[in-house]
Amino acid sequence: MDTEALTVAYARVKAILDEAAGDSTADYGGAGRFWDKGAQALEAAEIFGIRMVAPVPEGRACCIPPHARSDASGLIKGLRGDAPFDGGRFPALPWGGKRVAPADVDRIADWIDAGCPDDATSVAVELAPGKPAKTATVKVSEIAEFAVAADGYSPAADAGEPRRRMNIDCMSEPQLERLRRGFRRLYDLDHWPEDRRNYNNQALIHQNHCQHGWERFLPWHRAYLYEFEQNLQDFEPGLMLPYWDFTMPEYRPEEPDKGRIIPNSMKAYLTEEAAETLLAALDPAPTAAQKKAILALARDRVTFTSQHSFFCYPINTIGYSAVTPDPANANRQCFIDALLHSNSLWYPLRYPAEYDGGGTINQVIHYHYPSADDIAQILSLNNFRDFGGGSIYDAAFGFLDQNPHNTMHIWTGGQNPDAGKAAYVCQGGPTATGTTPQPGAETARLRALTTRRNSAAQVGGRRFHARPDLYSQPDFGDMFSNLTASYDPVFWPIHVNIDRIWWEWQKLNPNALPADLDSVLSPWNYTIRDTLDIAPFGYEYVRSSHFMPVGLEAPVSRFVSQPINVPQAARSFKRAEIRLHQVPQLMRSCFVRAFLNEPGADASTPIKGNPHYAGYISIFGHGACYGGPGHCDIPPPQPRRFDQRGRSHNTPRVHRIDVTAAARQALKKKGPLQITLVVIGGDYQEERELLKLEGVSISFLD
Repeated sequence: MDTEALTVAYARVKAILDEAAGDSTADYGGAGRFWDKGAQALEAAEIFGIRMVAPVPEGRACCIPPHARSDASGLIKGLRGDAPFDGGRFPALPWGGKRVAPADVDRIADWIDAGCPDDATSVAVELAPGKPAKTATVKVSEIAEFAVAADGYSPAADAGEPRRRMNIDCMSEPQLERLRRGFRRLYDLDHWPEDRRNYNNQALIHQNHCQHGWERFLPWHRAYLYEFEQNLQDFEPGLMLPYWDFTMPEYRPEEPDKGRIIPNSMKAYLTEEAAETLLAALDPAPTAAQKKAILALARDRVTFTSQHSFFCYPINTIGYSAVTPDPANANRQCFIDALLHSNSLWYPLRYPAEYDGGGTINQVIHYHYPSADDIAQILSLNNFRDFGGGSIYDAAFGFLDQNPHNTMHIWTGGQNPDAGKAAYVCQGGPTATGTTPQPGAETARLRALTTRRNSAAQVGGRRFHARPDLYSQPDFGDMFSNLTASYDPVFWPIHVNIDRIWWEWQKLNPNALPADLDSVLSPWNYTIRDTLDIAPFGYEYVRSSHFMPVGLEAPVSRFVSQPINVPQAARSFKRAEIRLHQVPQLMRSCFVRAFLNEPGADASTPIKGNPHYAGYISIFGHGACYGGPGHCDIPPPQPRRFDQRGRSHNTPRVHRIDVTAAARQALKKKGPLQITLVVIGGDYQEERELLKLEGVSISFLD
């Protein structure tokens, strides 16, 4: 049985069929819309004598094919276009509507095989797969016990437990909201100029100390990312900086101007709270229809790649045109305030993929957007000079420093299409009709002169979140210049990805080192040598990770997770791992079998030829404690101050199971994953009072 059956209930089946039927008035021989009268009615429905849901197959459970009932059901045959719904006797279902997607047909089939549950509170589950046992109906809560942590992060409070930097496009909304909160807290610290953690001071470090074009480029930025991450964790414990894999298919590297441009989480949007405040501040006040449209914009979380694309929406689509590009325009300032309040990862001085005359990065800047092939070529280099940069003895830019690093600065910075404009010029619609006064001839001449002399991002006197700076209209985005790049939040996931690529290359070339390993990286006291291994910094890279807390208070004999929704962007992984976190030494030896999408698995579940079987680990038992009181107690996460002894023999460890093949098979369908772990002793019976652990996770790695 597939996990999808646990989450697809009658309401979902009805919604799929309603959407496919659309406005069709087909009567189905007098049965009407036979699927909208409830689960029991659908189970009994007939069309011209054909049962839409076949009866439960008779016979021994071990001898019945897994999808026998759904395959025999007229509804599934009709949705798939099989006889008699192949156009010979009847057309495919639904009549007069559109075809149901194969993945949704599979969902309905799983629902039938699960016993046609009326809602998600109970499902039919074969508690002992492969045995002649009667199928039992149990509550989902009885078999799906452990939920994913609210923010998806493991506590990782113990030694030896690295935190995970994830792909920003694979993060859940709670994880992204934690990231936004962390950035807001550092912005708020700008009210205390001397606090070194405030965002302005962090940005100034890059302005005053950044290293590019030689061996210190990669080590210096690794330290910089770590320091910034620690500041975030002062306010959001456990928060990790994500990486942006800009070569993913969603970004269409061959035609990047037609792709996603930047991560959705970093685009402009309005929250409903911010929209309400905005509507009260605009002058003239929007009409009732315009207010409704702006609120709908917020409710639906419509995102915009750039400031220009956002402002053209109220002008073109909503019809509110009392806004101009003038930095002093009060309505424009209100809109920018609302956008900043809504998403702290958006930045006004960012014009991604926008270049003079509407050209592309290739046409205007003569750069090409980095592709997966580019990264593969860089990873194939075998010396640090070519990969990361030459030393003071052999000056050379590293290829990683040039493309993708430099290119992504140019890509996200972009050129401001509204600089020096009196009105927004929006493609396919009217321009704005605000009342911004036009400059006199002398003022215009001086502005033109200034533009020629300083056609770059403004540097001097910058203070992050000093609103006059964020209302300005520079020619280029801040990412266009090394001196202002780190003011833009997109700086961080780009450089985290650069660090990730270095980490991947280090695993391929462990002995390829930069020169001058003892050189100090200012303004800190790290040396290049200190940055070569990410393990002491306490992080690793995964595409996506889902942690389910268990707790060490009581042993578990069988772990069954609730269904885990794996993001679409995470499904093209290279490796998948189930991890058992913080397992102490066990008294007896055992092994743990892992199954995916088989919640009823137990010690007798077949593993040979079973696509749900994912792998196992063996744990070597410690034996009975031979010491005195407390000898085998689990030690505290942190030793006593000045305790310089080695770690305890009973320090909990992390056990890992490679589940790549089974995970790929399970994720061929659109549904979620469900993990089952069965603890089996040396006698091949379930061990019910042995295994303790802090939690379980599944991670997808690049």
